[in-house]
Amino acid sequence: MTLDDLHLEPTSYDDSLRAWLGKRHYLGYAPPSCLFAVAVRRAVPGLFGESIGDGPVLGLCLVGRPTARKLPQDGSVGEVTRLFLERGLPHGAASMVLRYVADVARCRRDPPMRELIAYHDRTKHAGCVYKKAGFKKDGVSRHQGRGWGSRGGRRAADVEITPKRRWRLVLRVAPESKKVLDRPEPPVPTEHPQST
Repeated sequence: MTLDDLHLEPTSYDDSLRAWLGKRHYLGYAPPSCLFAVAVRRAVPGLFGESIGDGPVLGLCLVGRPTARKLPQDGSVGEVTRLFLERGLPHGAASMVLRYVADVARCRRDPPMRELIAYHDRTKHAGCVYKKAGFKKDGVSRHQGRGWGSRGGRRAADVEITPKRRWRLVLRVAPESKKVLDRPEPPVPTEHPQST
């Protein structure tokens, strides 16, 4: 299998995908919702020769509102809250999915998504997939106690808190000046991101 054998497409994040992700992701649970989701399937030729997805889901990427409370919650900043790919997919699949997710985010209009952020668990991997997808390092979360949760009893509260690297990808550039659209530089949040 090569990267050309994969088909990426926006998909609805329904109960079946939520259950699929919850069984496979190392955190053991799936977020309840997202702004948008992208599925990975095997590519097959369509009626007019175009690539279409077929068969079971081989991977899923979710983009939601930032988990850090100090970041904008209006949809102008999206956070990659989950990225899972089945074993055996070709080298480079994860960064290809992240680049496609960035393209989908650039198409959002209400409100326009200006940037994507992502966190990676530094005890699990080095975060090379984010660098290959064009993200830049944007700080490290600081461990302060057990973190926060929106309600008691959620499984997310039982997850071990580890230092996370934050990555940022600026999506929009002002056409006339080629400068990044105005945005305040948020400090690296002190809260622990609950997902990635």
